[in-house]
Amino acid sequence: MLDGCGREIDHLRLSLTDHCNLACRYCVPSGARPSPNMIDPSFAFELVKWLSVCHGIRRVRLTGGEPLLYGNLVPLVRRLASLSDLREITLTTNGQALGRLATPLREAGLSRINVSLDTLDPKRFTQLTRGGCVKQTLKGIEAAVHAGLTPLKLNMVVQRGFNDGDIVTTAKWGLEQGCIVRFLEVMPIGPLAHVIDAHLVPAAEIIERLSECFTLKPLKQPLGQPAVDYAVRAGDLRGVIGVIAPTTQPFCERCRRIRVTARGSVVACVHDSRHHGLSHCWDGQRFDAAEADRILENAIMEKPAKGPNSQTVTMISLGG
Repeated sequence: MLDGCGREIDHLRLSLTDHCNLACRYCVPSGARPSPNMIDPSFAFELVKWLSVCHGIRRVRLTGGEPLLYGNLVPLVRRLASLSDLREITLTTNGQALGRLATPLREAGLSRINVSLDTLDPKRFTQLTRGGCVKQTLKGIEAAVHAGLTPLKLNMVVQRGFNDGDIVTTAKWGLEQGCIVRFLEVMPIGPLAHVIDAHLVPAAEIIERLSECFTLKPLKQPLGQPAVDYAVRAGDLRGVIGVIAPTTQPFCERCRRIRVTARGSVVACVHDSRHHGLSHCWDGQRFDAAEADRILENAIMEKPAKGPNSQTVTMISLGG
Protein backbone atom coordinates (compact mmCIF):
# COMPACT_ATOMS: atom_id res chain seq x y z
CA MET A 1 0.00 0.00 0.00
CA LEU A 2 1.74 3.15 -1.28
CA ASP A 3 0.63 6.68 -0.50
CA GLY A 4 0.78 9.63 -2.88
CA CYS A 5 4.42 10.24 -1.92
CA GLY A 6 5.49 6.65 -2.61
CA ARG A 7 5.81 5.67 1.06
CA GLU A 8 4.82 2.10 1.87
CA ILE A 9 2.14 1.97 4.57
CA ASP A 10 2.35 -1.18 6.67
CA HIS A 11 1.86 0.03 10.28
CA LEU A 12 -1.55 0.51 11.90
CA ARG A 13 -2.29 2.21 15.20
CA LEU A 14 -5.74 1.10 16.29
CA SER A 15 -7.42 2.99 19.13
CA LEU A 16 -9.73 0.69 21.07
CA THR A 17 -11.11 3.47 23.27
CA ASP A 18 -10.60 7.16 23.89
CA HIS A 19 -11.25 6.59 27.60
CA CYS A 20 -8.33 6.77 30.04
CA ASN A 21 -7.84 6.38 33.77
CA LEU A 22 -5.20 9.15 33.71
CA ALA A 23 -5.21 12.65 32.25
CA CYS A 24 -1.63 13.41 31.21
CA ARG A 25 -1.04 17.07 30.48
CA TYR A 26 0.25 16.59 26.91
CA CYS A 27 -2.67 14.34 25.97
CA VAL A 28 -5.83 15.36 27.81
CA PRO A 29 -7.20 18.88 28.21
CA SER A 30 -8.25 19.89 31.70
CA GLY A 31 -11.94 20.03 32.55
CA ALA A 32 -14.89 17.75 31.84
CA ARG A 33 -14.57 15.12 29.12
CA PRO A 34 -17.31 13.62 26.92
CA SER A 35 -18.53 10.04 27.25
CA PRO A 36 -15.90 7.58 26.01
CA ASN A 37 -16.03 5.70 22.73
CA MET A 38 -15.30 1.97 22.50
CA ILE A 39 -14.75 0.37 19.11
CA ASP A 40 -16.86 -2.73 18.43
CA PRO A 41 -14.53 -5.75 18.86
CA SER A 42 -15.89 -7.62 15.83
CA PHE A 43 -15.54 -4.48 13.72
CA ALA A 44 -11.97 -4.05 15.00
CA PHE A 45 -11.08 -7.63 14.05
CA GLU A 46 -12.65 -7.44 10.58
CA LEU A 47 -10.95 -4.09 10.02
CA VAL A 48 -7.49 -5.45 10.85
CA LYS A 49 -8.14 -8.63 8.86
CA TRP A 50 -9.10 -6.58 5.80
CA LEU A 51 -6.11 -4.27 6.17
CA SER A 52 -3.63 -7.11 6.64
CA VAL A 53 -4.96 -9.47 3.95
CA CYS A 54 -5.87 -6.89 1.30
CA HIS A 55 -3.63 -3.91 1.98
CA GLY A 56 -0.35 -5.13 3.42
CA ILE A 57 -0.62 -3.97 7.03
CA ARG A 58 1.91 -6.08 8.94
CA ARG A 59 2.27 -4.40 12.34
CA VAL A 60 -0.59 -3.38 14.60
CA ARG A 61 -0.30 -1.34 17.77
CA LEU A 62 -3.32 -1.20 20.05
CA THR A 63 -3.72 2.20 21.67
CA GLY A 64 -6.20 4.47 23.43
CA GLY A 65 -6.97 6.32 25.56
CA GLU A 66 -5.94 3.45 27.73
CA PRO A 67 -6.41 0.11 25.93
CA LEU A 68 -6.27 -1.91 29.16
CA LEU A 69 -9.69 -0.40 30.00
CA TYR A 70 -11.18 -2.07 26.92
CA GLY A 71 -13.28 -4.97 28.17
CA ASN A 72 -12.74 -7.18 25.12
CA LEU A 73 -8.99 -6.66 24.97
CA VAL A 74 -7.71 -10.19 25.65
CA PRO A 75 -10.23 -11.93 23.33
CA LEU A 76 -9.49 -9.40 20.59
CA VAL A 77 -5.72 -9.95 20.89
CA ARG A 78 -6.33 -13.69 20.67
CA ARG A 79 -8.33 -13.23 17.46
CA LEU A 80 -5.76 -10.87 15.95
CA ALA A 81 -2.98 -13.33 16.75
CA SER A 82 -4.72 -15.85 14.47
CA LEU A 83 -4.13 -13.61 11.42
CA SER A 84 -1.15 -15.11 9.65
CA ASP A 85 -0.37 -11.92 7.69
CA LEU A 86 0.43 -9.94 10.85
CA ARG A 87 4.06 -9.96 11.98
CA GLU A 88 3.59 -8.11 15.25
CA ILE A 89 0.83 -7.08 17.66
CA THR A 90 1.93 -4.54 20.25
CA LEU A 91 0.21 -2.30 22.77
CA THR A 92 0.91 1.06 24.41
CA THR A 93 -0.31 1.55 27.98
CA ASN A 94 0.14 3.73 31.04
CA GLY A 95 0.64 0.50 33.00
CA GLN A 96 -1.81 1.23 35.81
CA ALA A 97 -3.76 -2.00 35.16
CA LEU A 98 -0.91 -3.98 33.62
CA GLY A 99 -0.06 -6.05 36.68
CA ARG A 100 -3.14 -8.26 36.29
CA LEU A 101 -3.25 -8.29 32.49
CA ALA A 102 0.36 -8.86 31.44
CA THR A 103 0.25 -12.66 31.56
CA PRO A 104 -3.20 -13.04 29.93
CA LEU A 105 -2.13 -10.71 27.12
CA ARG A 106 1.08 -12.64 26.50
CA GLU A 107 -0.82 -15.93 26.49
CA ALA A 108 -3.33 -14.46 24.03
CA GLY A 109 -0.54 -13.64 21.57
CA LEU A 110 0.56 -10.06 22.24
CA SER A 111 4.13 -9.64 20.96
CA ARG A 112 5.45 -6.93 23.27
CA ILE A 113 4.43 -3.76 25.04
CA ASN A 114 5.28 -0.07 25.43
CA VAL A 115 4.71 1.60 28.80
CA SER A 116 4.53 5.33 29.44
CA LEU A 117 6.71 6.35 32.38
CA ASP A 118 7.30 10.09 32.56
CA THR A 119 8.99 10.04 35.97
CA LEU A 120 9.85 7.71 38.84
CA ASP A 121 9.08 10.36 41.43
CA PRO A 122 5.67 9.60 43.04
CA LYS A 123 4.63 13.24 43.53
CA ARG A 124 5.67 14.34 40.05
CA PHE A 125 4.01 11.27 38.53
CA THR A 126 0.71 12.14 40.20
CA GLN A 127 1.07 15.76 39.08
CA LEU A 128 1.92 14.92 35.46
CA THR A 129 -0.81 12.30 35.11
CA ARG A 130 -3.37 14.18 37.23
CA GLY A 131 -3.91 11.37 39.69
CA GLY A 132 -1.84 8.32 38.70
CA CYS A 133 0.15 6.09 41.06
CA VAL A 134 3.69 5.35 39.93
CA LYS A 135 3.85 2.18 42.07
CA GLN A 136 1.05 0.67 39.96
CA THR A 137 2.92 1.35 36.74
CA LEU A 138 6.17 -0.08 38.15
CA LYS A 139 4.31 -3.24 39.22
CA GLY A 140 2.90 -3.48 35.72
CA ILE A 141 6.35 -3.18 34.16
CA GLU A 142 7.68 -5.93 36.41
CA ALA A 143 4.74 -8.18 35.51
CA ALA A 144 5.17 -7.52 31.78
CA VAL A 145 8.89 -8.35 31.85
CA HIS A 146 8.15 -11.52 33.83
CA ALA A 147 5.44 -12.51 31.32
CA GLY A 148 7.84 -12.12 28.38
CA LEU A 149 6.33 -9.03 26.75
CA THR A 150 9.80 -7.99 25.71
CA PRO A 151 11.73 -6.09 24.65
CA LEU A 152 9.62 -3.77 26.78
CA LYS A 153 9.95 -0.12 25.77
CA LEU A 154 9.59 2.66 28.32
CA ASN A 155 8.35 5.95 26.87
CA MET A 156 9.17 9.20 28.68
CA VAL A 157 7.72 12.42 27.26
CA VAL A 158 10.22 15.05 28.38
CA GLN A 159 8.58 18.27 29.60
CA ARG A 160 10.54 21.32 30.66
CA GLY A 161 9.76 22.43 34.16
CA PHE A 162 8.09 19.12 35.04
CA ASN A 163 10.37 16.12 34.48
CA ASP A 164 13.38 17.25 32.42
CA GLY A 165 15.56 16.70 35.47
CA ASP A 166 14.61 12.99 35.52
CA ILE A 167 16.11 11.99 32.17
CA VAL A 168 19.24 10.23 33.44
CA THR A 169 17.49 8.68 36.46
CA THR A 170 14.76 7.18 34.27
CA ALA A 171 17.32 5.93 31.74
CA LYS A 172 19.39 4.14 34.35
CA TRP A 173 16.36 2.57 36.02
CA GLY A 174 14.92 1.34 32.74
CA LEU A 175 18.20 -0.14 31.56
CA GLU A 176 18.59 -1.94 34.88
CA GLN A 177 15.22 -3.61 34.23
CA GLY A 178 16.37 -4.73 30.78
CA CYS A 179 14.09 -2.28 28.98
CA ILE A 180 14.63 -0.11 25.93
CA VAL A 181 14.19 3.48 27.13
CA ARG A 182 12.69 6.03 24.75
CA PHE A 183 12.68 9.79 25.27
CA LEU A 184 10.06 11.72 23.32
CA GLU A 185 9.79 15.40 22.55
CA VAL A 186 6.47 16.97 23.45
CA MET A 187 4.37 17.14 20.30
CA PRO A 188 2.21 20.28 20.25
CA ILE A 189 -1.02 19.13 18.63
CA GLY A 190 -4.64 20.20 18.42
CA PRO A 191 -6.18 22.30 21.20
CA LEU A 192 -3.18 21.67 23.48
CA ALA A 193 -0.55 22.98 21.05
CA HIS A 194 -0.21 26.45 22.56
CA VAL A 195 0.03 25.03 26.10
CA ILE A 196 2.49 22.22 25.47
CA ASP A 197 4.87 24.15 23.22
CA ALA A 198 6.28 26.00 26.25
CA HIS A 199 7.46 22.69 27.72
CA LEU A 200 9.41 21.42 24.71
CA VAL A 201 12.87 19.99 25.43
CA PRO A 202 14.59 19.47 22.03
CA ALA A 203 16.11 16.12 21.15
CA ALA A 204 19.56 17.70 20.91
CA GLU A 205 19.32 18.75 24.55
CA ILE A 206 18.06 15.31 25.61
CA ILE A 207 21.02 13.65 23.89
CA GLU A 208 23.42 16.16 25.44
CA ARG A 209 22.16 15.32 28.93
CA LEU A 210 22.38 11.59 28.27
CA SER A 211 25.91 11.97 26.89
CA GLU A 212 27.06 13.35 30.23
CA CYS A 213 26.51 9.91 31.81
CA PHE A 214 26.48 7.43 28.92
CA THR A 215 28.58 6.57 25.91
CA LEU A 216 26.15 6.64 22.96
CA LYS A 217 26.66 4.81 19.67
CA PRO A 218 24.00 5.33 16.95
CA LEU A 219 22.29 2.17 15.69
CA LYS A 220 20.81 1.45 12.27
CA GLN A 221 17.16 2.47 12.06
CA PRO A 222 14.59 -0.14 10.96
CA LEU A 223 12.20 0.99 8.23
CA GLY A 224 9.31 2.98 9.61
CA GLN A 225 10.79 3.50 13.05
CA PRO A 226 10.48 7.07 14.30
CA ALA A 227 13.12 6.68 17.01
CA VAL A 228 16.85 7.19 16.60
CA ASP A 229 18.32 4.43 18.77
CA TYR A 230 21.69 4.35 20.49
CA ALA A 231 23.65 1.53 22.06
CA VAL A 232 24.60 2.97 25.44
CA ARG A 233 27.12 2.14 28.11
CA ALA A 234 27.86 3.50 31.57
CA GLY A 235 30.30 1.28 33.44
CA ASP A 236 28.73 -2.18 33.54
CA LEU A 237 25.32 -0.85 32.53
CA ARG A 238 24.51 -1.43 28.86
CA GLY A 239 21.42 -1.31 26.70
CA VAL A 240 19.49 0.73 24.14
CA ILE A 241 18.14 4.26 24.45
CA GLY A 242 16.05 5.94 21.77
CA VAL A 243 15.06 9.54 21.08
CA ILE A 244 11.91 10.47 19.16
CA ALA A 245 11.87 14.07 17.91
CA PRO A 246 8.61 14.75 16.05
CA THR A 247 8.83 18.49 16.72
CA THR A 248 12.44 19.49 15.99
CA GLN A 249 13.36 16.60 13.64
CA PRO A 250 10.12 15.44 11.94
CA PHE A 251 10.31 11.99 10.37
CA CYS A 252 7.50 12.45 7.84
CA GLU A 253 9.58 11.13 4.94
CA ARG A 254 9.85 7.69 6.58
CA CYS A 255 6.34 7.51 8.06
CA ARG A 256 4.70 4.16 7.28
CA ARG A 257 1.61 4.37 9.49
CA ILE A 258 -2.05 5.13 9.53
CA ARG A 259 -4.39 5.43 12.51
CA VAL A 260 -7.94 4.26 13.09
CA THR A 261 -9.69 6.03 15.94
CA ALA A 262 -12.10 4.56 18.48
CA ARG A 263 -14.86 6.18 16.41
CA GLY A 264 -13.80 4.16 13.38
CA SER A 265 -12.17 6.94 11.36
CA VAL A 266 -8.96 6.62 9.32
CA VAL A 267 -6.39 9.30 10.11
CA ALA A 268 -3.53 9.21 7.61
CA CYS A 269 -1.43 11.89 9.34
CA VAL A 270 -1.53 12.81 13.02
CA HIS A 271 -1.05 16.50 12.13
CA ASP A 272 -3.78 16.57 9.47
CA SER A 273 -7.37 17.38 10.44
CA ARG A 274 -8.83 15.25 7.64
CA HIS A 275 -10.54 12.10 8.97
CA HIS A 276 -12.25 9.44 6.85
CA GLY A 277 -15.06 7.50 8.53
CA LEU A 278 -15.19 3.72 8.16
CA SER A 279 -17.77 2.88 10.81
CA HIS A 280 -20.65 2.89 8.33
CA CYS A 281 -18.89 0.03 6.50
CA TRP A 282 -19.81 -2.22 9.45
CA ASP A 283 -23.48 -3.11 10.03
CA GLY A 284 -22.85 -5.29 13.08
CA GLN A 285 -22.38 -8.49 11.09
CA ARG A 286 -20.84 -7.69 7.73
CA PHE A 287 -17.90 -5.52 6.70
CA ASP A 288 -18.33 -3.72 3.37
CA ALA A 289 -14.81 -4.12 2.02
CA ALA A 290 -15.58 -2.50 -1.35
CA GLU A 291 -16.76 0.74 0.25
CA ALA A 292 -13.91 0.62 2.75
CA ASP A 293 -11.40 0.21 -0.12
CA ARG A 294 -12.66 3.44 -1.68
CA ILE A 295 -12.44 5.37 1.59
CA LEU A 296 -8.98 4.02 2.39
CA GLU A 297 -7.62 4.92 -1.04
CA ASN A 298 -8.79 8.51 -0.62
CA ALA A 299 -7.24 8.73 2.84
CA ILE A 300 -3.91 7.24 1.78
CA MET A 301 -3.56 9.37 -1.34
CA GLU A 302 -4.25 12.50 0.74
CA LYS A 303 -1.50 11.66 3.25
CA PRO A 304 0.69 14.78 3.09
CA ALA A 305 4.42 14.77 2.45
CA LYS A 306 4.81 16.79 5.64
CA GLY A 307 2.42 17.25 8.54
CA PRO A 308 0.47 20.49 7.98
CA ASN A 309 -0.09 21.20 11.70
CA SER A 310 -3.82 21.59 11.12
CA GLN A 311 -5.04 18.97 13.61
CA THR A 312 -8.11 20.09 15.56
CA VAL A 313 -8.48 17.27 18.11
CA THR A 314 -6.31 16.07 20.98
CA MET A 315 -4.03 13.05 20.98
CA ILE A 316 -6.35 11.03 23.22
CA SER A 317 -9.02 11.25 20.49
CA LEU A 318 -6.57 10.29 17.73
CA GLY A 319 -5.15 7.20 19.37
CA GLY A 320 -1.71 7.74 20.89
